[in-house]
Amino acid sequence: MTSGSASGAYPNRARRSFSRRSRSALFLLPAWWSPSSALRVAFHRLRGVRIAQGAEIGYFVIIDNLYPENVVIEGSATVSARSTVLAHDESKAYTGVGDEVVAETRIEQGAFVGVHCVILPGVTIGRKAIVGAGSVVTRDVPPGAIVAGVPARPVKSSPSAGPP
Repeated sequence: MTSGSASGAYPNRARRSFSRRSRSALFLLPAWWSPSSALRVAFHRLRGVRIAQGAEIGYFVIIDNLYPENVVIEGSATVSARSTVLAHDESKAYTGVGDEVVAETRIEQGAFVGVHCVILPGVTIGRKAIVGAGSVVTRDVPPGAIVAGVPARPVKSSPSAGPP
């Protein structure tokens, strides 16, 4: 995790360059609306998200707008429609009680994130893990685990978590 500071109304809030923010914003709408997963993946890659071949991205998936390069989605992983994957949290900076948190968020090989989930910064979804629809993931999910809820908690382990 890293944090940053800048001057202005929010002294503990990190600032990104205009060109970096513009690149991420420019490709955001095409990434949401493209008719195929392959196009959505391509537009998110143009935004800076590190997405491997074979990954699937659903409609209206929000991948961190300020730090897209800190999101890694490995091969054969799926992020379902209307989910949000974050790599930063500005809540402490906005409230004046701390710095912005910036951390790599990773969805590993073959993992599945259900519809309308929120993955918080710094979380790793393990290999072949399943995140149930509507879950909020606040901590790492072990490989092969099945989690659900708010906050997401283990439901059971998947027997297919072993090597392919």
